Amino acid sequence: MGRCGGQKLFFLQSCLLLLLHRRSSYGYSLIEDLQEFGFSPGQMDISILYRTLRELEMAELVISSWDENSRGPQRRMYTITPRGEETLAQWIAALRQRRQEIERLEAAYLATSSKTS
Repeated sequence: MGRCGGQKLFFLQSCLLLLLHRRSSYGYSLIEDLQEFGFSPGQMDISILYRTLRELEMAELVISSWDENSRGPQRRMYTITPRGEETLAQWIAALRQRRQEIERLEAAYLATSSKTS
């Protein structure tokens, strides 16, 4: 994925909050789960994932703790907070609004294009 631009970062943050809304998880599990949204684990820079999780944690949208029960090395477990749940709901509402705006733009374009054809 390389460096994240603003829109890609927002999309990654939204996807992470949604995944954590479903269930608490570890970083490497989240990389696998992000495939659902078009992220490729082989191309995903793990440092971007962990940096994004830290940013979400600093914004109090997620919390993390060491999983004392994990076999092998300890892993950090990430959980969405109530503030993260509220933020996710607001972001989804904003995305719905944006989708409607894009659909209106596309419909207007297609209507204009069919007249000129």
